Amino acid sequence: MHSNDVAIGTTHLTKTFDHRGGLLNALRKKDRRTITAVDDIDLEIGEHELFGLLGPNGAGKTSFIKILSTLLLPDRGTAHVNGWDILKNPFEVRMSIGLTLSSERQLYWKLTPRENLTYFASLYLLPRADITDRVEDLLTLLDLGEQSDDLVENLSSGNKQKVALARALLNDPPILFLDEPTIGLDPSFSGQFREMIKKEINRSKKKTILLTTHYMEEADQLCDRIAFINEGRIAALDTPKNLKRSIDEKDILTLSVSHTTEDMLKKISQFEEVSSVERFSHDNDVVLKIFTDSASACMQDVIGIITDERVQIHSFSSSTPTLEDVFIKLTGSVLE
Repeated sequence: MHSNDVAIGTTHLTKTFDHRGGLLNALRKKDRRTITAVDDIDLEIGEHELFGLLGPNGAGKTSFIKILSTLLLPDRGTAHVNGWDILKNPFEVRMSIGLTLSSERQLYWKLTPRENLTYFASLYLLPRADITDRVEDLLTLLDLGEQSDDLVENLSSGNKQKVALARALLNDPPILFLDEPTIGLDPSFSGQFREMIKKEINRSKKKTILLTTHYMEEADQLCDRIAFINEGRIAALDTPKNLKRSIDEKDILTLSVSHTTEDMLKKISQFEEVSSVERFSHDNDVVLKIFTDSASACMQDVIGIITDERVQIHSFSSSTPTLEDVFIKLTGSVLE
């Protein structure tokens, strides 16, 4: 990627935290260990790109965004955002970005959307004569007109997210950082919200967007490219289509079972059509992901082995690889 086309670039970006196991151990300086939240990340995101950072909770997604937005200092490495160095030019970086964070309250709940946006617009030093028009434009863009004078605390989760996004757009930044933008939203509304992000904000307004999520469907639908992040490291990076093509196996058998035995897993793995078997817990069940060249060729044999071991099968299905399957195959971890 040509340097002039890079909106966000990182070099050896690293962030660690000290972890102490409880207050008493912290006071006694016992059980201290270092957690690497962001581990030597080199990354380039192009102008006007909608880029997804996909990984499980605790993978380092939010820490990465906080570093890029100057809320956290890296221990090593640096980044450039809109051409500005995050360490040397933090003010210019902040004026170039809009930010929403899923884990933190970003609005005053005892104010209305209109009052919130008017207040935050003044903090961005927007000309007083322009603030009213800017606020009205954003309320219209995000379809908040009817709720614009209701208290934020009385809004639905979806409309609160809309107001938070409007706040991020107040200074008309070229770059947006959206941390888990649809978490906690009703499924029917989250689809509309994703559509708005892609069509209205990214395509029409030509904003560069870095979006973090642990919802693989969201990343698949929205993003031009995706980076898988696990334990602070980039595990893979490509378009959603190419990532799904990267799995050699054509089919994935997914079975939810009561338990597993080592003998059962060994026998399944020995089938010629099976390349690997991944096992993980989900709710009270054990889930098996069986990567195979032909689900139809081995399904009956797999079910036979499981029932011979007196293991209950609660559900099973066959599908082509998804982004979650790619992530599981690469990392052995589950997106949750």
